[in-house]
Amino acid sequence: MAANNKKPKICIITTQDISLNKMFPEFYPLLLAKGYEVVGICADGPHVEKVRQQGVRVITVPMIPGITPIRDLRCLWMLYRIFKAEKFDLIHYSTLKASFLAAIAGHLTGCPALVYTIRGFHIFTGLKKFVTKSCDKIAARLADYIIAISSSLKDKLVEEGIASANRINVLGAGSSKGVNLEQFQLNEKTKSCAEKIRRDSGISDNDIVLGYAGRLTVKKGIVEFLTAFANIRKSNDKVHLMVIGGQDKRRPLPAEFIEQMDTNPHIHKIAWTDDIANYMAATDIFVLPTYHDGFGNVLIEAAALEKPVIGTDGPGSRDALQDGVNGILVPVRDVMSLEKALKELIENPTKRKQMGSNGRKWVSENFDRREVWGRLIEVYDKMLRKSRK
Repeated sequence: MAANNKKPKICIITTQDISLNKMFPEFYPLLLAKGYEVVGICADGPHVEKVRQQGVRVITVPMIPGITPIRDLRCLWMLYRIFKAEKFDLIHYSTLKASFLAAIAGHLTGCPALVYTIRGFHIFTGLKKFVTKSCDKIAARLADYIIAISSSLKDKLVEEGIASANRINVLGAGSSKGVNLEQFQLNEKTKSCAEKIRRDSGISDNDIVLGYAGRLTVKKGIVEFLTAFANIRKSNDKVHLMVIGGQDKRRPLPAEFIEQMDTNPHIHKIAWTDDIANYMAATDIFVLPTYHDGFGNVLIEAAALEKPVIGTDGPGSRDALQDGVNGILVPVRDVMSLEKALKELIENPTKRKQMGSNGRKWVSENFDRREVWGRLIEVYDKMLRKSRK
């Protein structure tokens, strides 16, 4: 607490409203209970009210993803004026556009503590790569404390020259938001809901359900997953696929794979839902074959539900499972390796059960959401103490 007993004023800023809400589940009440004044900044949208309902004052600024120089200058001026008036003790920024603008405005207004969480990296070419990489570098250079949400993401950021290794921190074992272990647990309630989901989908107790949750876009590896699934179905008609999520409108899947999901009766499409734990519980094996990721939180959520998981050995996702212990790592974009790993788990129920048990234990020890948020609050406390010296 400051010397004059004024509440420390924290600003958390993301580009879009959904990020301000979904990236910080159950976090804001913890900050408020600790005595912080919390202000959120993001673009306007339906999630703004959801954040406000958690006791956070939200200021909207019309930021949008992508390269929009004139709009960005206007948003930068708006942020400068907001930061100047609010006199924040700490500004925590994440997501590319908000981070770039908040870093500059925060630096110009003399905010004593700038914290930058990097949740992923951007695979672009040409001018877009130069611009996004430059924005990342500026946001990192102006930050007083940098957080990467996984060790392999940190390695990638160092390799790309975003910041030096000694400036990038990984909190605990990483992850962006940990797991609510009460919500993601295989108890009688989730088992009952899972059984109903399977029954309503025409899936029997003897069938094997492969699960996926996330945006439906090529870089998430869904094309390779659909291909491997089709190959497995040729020799095993007991296998089903449950896909939770919606099409990425900016980067949609090729038409043939959209048609495959729409017409195959053994592929069960579920719109994105807040009830994801019950749908994950309805699966037997959970898969995230992403090309690259910041971490891959759905893998630890599935592991918390005692599901064996399959992920790719790429930056971010490799940190979200223990290869050979609670899941299997496969090379990125490798359909044959993915198919082999799936068959190994499909044909071995004992191994599935053991990996599921191992996963729950590992997640409980490393990714309990309360402890993940506790580590972040420790960073806030540390930076606030440092800024007052």
